Amino acid sequence: MSHKSKSTRRSSRTRQAEVRRRAKAARRARRVAARRHRTERSRRRWRWDVNGLLTLAGAVFLLALGFWMARDAYLLQHRGEVVEATVLDVSSGRNARLDVRYTTKAGQTIEDSTSNFDEDAVGGTVDVVYDPAEPTRMQAADWGFDYVLPGLLGVAGVTALAAAGNQFYRRGRHLA
Repeated sequence: MSHKSKSTRRSSRTRQAEVRRRAKAARRARRVAARRHRTERSRRRWRWDVNGLLTLAGAVFLLALGFWMARDAYLLQHRGEVVEATVLDVSSGRNARLDVRYTTKAGQTIEDSTSNFDEDAVGGTVDVVYDPAEPTRMQAADWGFDYVLPGLLGVAGVTALAAAGNQFYRRGRHLA
């Protein structure tokens, strides 16, 4: 009977040793996983690459264009003056333009063109709104002042800016 108790003790000791070995292996696996995670995190640096730079340049261009268009609309809306202009030429098609000649309230005669207009005939008159500080900033008065296109350009620019940042961040993670 004492022989059985010795074998039971041994198997108990063997089981305890096995539990300790498994616990030690689990701790080692956690350390290795933590080290691997730290290594992967250290690779996730901000890195410059061509695609990211092109996306960033596109984002800056879209934001600048949207800002410029919104600024022009704002300035014409808030300090613009309305005068009559003579229609010199109407070009239709994909890039429709209206060429006009008008005289500012300061007496300066300006010939310019705008893509913001409703249908008009050559030789007729149309009201234009111009900026007294920069008389060549003008558009047809019947067009209206909208911020839809500048807003869309701004949204596209911010989206491209986020995409560029994502490209810079992700590039570093995948490089060895």
